[in-house]
Amino acid sequence: MLNQRTQALRVRVEDAVKDLHSLTQAIGHQELTATVGELRNRMSEPYMFVIVGEVKAGKSSFVNALLEQEICAVAPQPMTDTIQQILFGEPPQTVVVNPYLKKIFLPADILRDIAIVDTPGTNSIVERHQEITEGFIPASDLVIFVFEAKNPYRQSAWDFFEFIHAD
Repeated sequence: MLNQRTQALRVRVEDAVKDLHSLTQAIGHQELTATVGELRNRMSEPYMFVIVGEVKAGKSSFVNALLEQEICAVAPQPMTDTIQQILFGEPPQTVVVNPYLKKIFLPADILRDIAIVDTPGTNSIVERHQEITEGFIPASDLVIFVFEAKNPYRQSAWDFFEFIHAD
């Protein structure tokens, strides 16, 4: 999925981050060393696309359309009750990491370069859903915000959008 130019740029960025990590260690800045070290560890992982929006906005349907198969449950009532991290892997399997996170492994080519995260949504009656979703935002490489087509003007959706923008 990634073209040769993007792959070459990724290697250059990995080298620059490695040099930056060495510099932070040399100057003895522990907090910055830890931050850059975490970034360096994530450099070889697939890009993480986090899908966010209000409950019932169509996030799971979007993920299913992107993967061209029904991976995420879709129904008239809210169905996504955990973070679902969708990654490349064979054979297909689901691993429950904890009550709030499932990892779904699929042999889909698109997942070789990206990991897709389907979130429970904001403005949910379950208090932890928004908090869990907010926890994935800082680690993401791309946040895709899904608005409800019938009513994209809900204040809570725009408030969450502003939170993401500020973060």
